[in-house]
Amino acid sequence: MARKREGASLLYEEDRKQWTIRDYDPATGKRVKIRLDRDRVRTRGEAEKAFALHIVERDRKADALARERAIVAPDTDDPANQDPRLVSIAATLAFYLGILDRKEQAIEDRIGAGGGGGRSAGGNAGLAAIHVVHLLRHWDGRTLAQVRGQTCRAYVTARTGETHKPRGSKGPGKPISEQTARRELQTLSAAIGAWHKEFTLTSRPVVSMPEAGQAHPDWLTEREYARLLRVAQGWRWVASDVSTRSPVWERANDTPFVAQWRASAGDAYVEDDHMERFLEIGFATGTRSGAILDTRWARHRVDGHMDLAARTYHRCGPDAPPSRKGQPPCRIPDRLLPRLKEWRETDRTRLPDSSHVVHERGVPIARVDKAFGRLAALAGLDRRDIDGAMRVGNPDPRDDLGMPTPHILRHTRATLLLQAGVSPREVGEFLGMSTKMVERVYGHHHVEYQARAAAA
Repeated sequence: MARKREGASLLYEEDRKQWTIRDYDPATGKRVKIRLDRDRVRTRGEAEKAFALHIVERDRKADALARERAIVAPDTDDPANQDPRLVSIAATLAFYLGILDRKEQAIEDRIGAGGGGGRSAGGNAGLAAIHVVHLLRHWDGRTLAQVRGQTCRAYVTARTGETHKPRGSKGPGKPISEQTARRELQTLSAAIGAWHKEFTLTSRPVVSMPEAGQAHPDWLTEREYARLLRVAQGWRWVASDVSTRSPVWERANDTPFVAQWRASAGDAYVEDDHMERFLEIGFATGTRSGAILDTRWARHRVDGHMDLAARTYHRCGPDAPPSRKGQPPCRIPDRLLPRLKEWRETDRTRLPDSSHVVHERGVPIARVDKAFGRLAALAGLDRRDIDGAMRVGNPDPRDDLGMPTPHILRHTRATLLLQAGVSPREVGEFLGMSTKMVERVYGHHHVEYQARAAAA
């Protein structure tokens, strides 16, 4: 039988000359000792007054915790949870975030049990939480019964009237697009679906959303990628040849950190080539950045690995959590195989304890977004080679594509494969996309691969 919880008590510690409250913490259920300020609480009357205030505050916190837990984990036997008129949107969103948190924690536990890598297991809960913040600003205090076409359209109108200003930015900010509002409403719809699956609503509200926008993925030409790789290898574009317009390159000087590292390491110095490795793998295989950073040399239960003998890139392990984002194995491209063999031999010789293909002095890397953005700026990728259009800095901000991110390598591989005459079905199988997705995202905007059909 569980021990009966003792009530709160007030006592005077003679050795300390101090009044103390003994009670339990409503959040943890554990016993706590609260020593009152001896300068402010001297007499029994003052101590009893402080004790009474403590009881009131403790009960208030306990009630608040009970309400929060009821939202995240509602009572499955409560019929009110089936009535859209009685279920708040806030409770639905909190319940959905709780589900995502538990799923990601389970993934973290599985990765930890399998000798996990250096990255976080996922980011769905974090992205959904950002959406929930904006949703609650407009939907807080409303119930599921108030989710209608009119209120959804009003949400889109309100959101597109706002601007997004990154932290530290001094500009006016970028207007919120309809597609951003659409993604937030998709989170609301998913939350309602999760609630309905658990409690079976008597009528499930339908979230009205703007039409999906036409896909216009940005991509790099071979020349643009060559500049990006050159910068990652430590060169800087200092000028251009007047007649050929070809870049003139100079070797970049070491930063103070690298110079100190090189001097202290001596013969043991290892060239930091993690961005070069990332770029080469991403450009050759079109693999998502998270999977690239998780890739190991040896077979792993959760993470992917490079099987050089079988010339196969396993993008994830057999125990990887299921995902809508396909990560099928692919054949290692001919241009990438010798580079992988070179990197593997380097790691075996100089960093035998390194487990990941892309690493910084043997340590796995979590993200490369900032480093990629710096390389893109130094490589002059603010202007597209294919059409001369500016990626950023246009008079109308809506015309900006934005500076390239690591995901552009995936778009680039898909586009170049189609241009080379590879069928959409083969492209989809290689990259982990459906044929329909390949045709919808890339077919309408990069029609060069259809040259044979046009010439027939």
